[in-house]
Amino acid sequence: MSVLKSLLYMAVFTLCSQHVHAQEKQQSEDSGENDIEVIDIIKRDVTTESALDNRMEGDKEALDNSFAMTQHRQNYILPMTYITNPNSAGNSELTEENIDKKEAKFQVSTKFPLYLEEAGFDGVYFGFTLTSFWQLYNSEVSKPFRETNYEPEVFWQETADYSVFGYKFNTFQVGFNHMSNGQSGLQSRSWNRLFASIVFSDNDDIYYLKTWYRIPEDEKDDINDPTGDDNPDIQDYYGRIELGYGRKIGAFKMMALLRNNLDFDENRGSIQLDFTYPISDRYELLLQYFNGYGDSLIDYNRSQERIGVGFQLLFL
Repeated sequence: MSVLKSLLYMAVFTLCSQHVHAQEKQQSEDSGENDIEVIDIIKRDVTTESALDNRMEGDKEALDNSFAMTQHRQNYILPMTYITNPNSAGNSELTEENIDKKEAKFQVSTKFPLYLEEAGFDGVYFGFTLTSFWQLYNSEVSKPFRETNYEPEVFWQETADYSVFGYKFNTFQVGFNHMSNGQSGLQSRSWNRLFASIVFSDNDDIYYLKTWYRIPEDEKDDINDPTGDDNPDIQDYYGRIELGYGRKIGAFKMMALLRNNLDFDENRGSIQLDFTYPISDRYELLLQYFNGYGDSLIDYNRSQERIGVGFQLLFL
């Protein structure tokens, strides 16, 4: 039994109990049978259309080339963004007085297989995401990069064509993630996580759920100690769970990403909204809005609001 199918069994068993009971009663009346299994609800489905079908097919075709790399997360450039509360701590040339609230932001993200099973494209992957924040319009301090975040990860990905009440479960991932800003001393930010995520969809909508366990680090003996935990409270701000939703509205596409720390007393997190419109078979216009904590690692505990416009590679 696959990992994904086992997960689906557990996820829907409780939610479907009333539905199953109703079906049992109806089947008992019609045929005298009294038993129904969760396997009747989670079923193999290769016909239901999904909003992710094009993306999945593109990945499968690319992997036919032994040297191919595919998109992992979004790849985009926002030549102009405006941020309300920029943090100068990430670059020694920046201060609270000379930092510019206008900057460029771009992200590059790719993955490639380390091991694939014989059929399909289930297997072990290496993914890498780079996100950079560039003071492009700040001539006063020679236009430096304010912050760059690096996120390598290794994960098992399993694909499946299972459906539950019309929702098609597309991929399941579980793996190891490292995230850092490549800095040292007081500017250093980093953490390691074990994570699991799942993506499911119908014809118009895409749903995404991710959670993680932070791998503990030793406490620093001194604030200038190069070893030890750079940011022990990062989960209180960055969050402990990530929820995503995407929808096609005609030619437009909308994606929302919500993170939360699951602390009702001191609730924190963030929301990111992306609106895209295709301008060719390869590129889309992108309007991006962010509000909350974790815009970058140097800003993990600093609330930010950002809006930007630019372009991205076709993602969905």
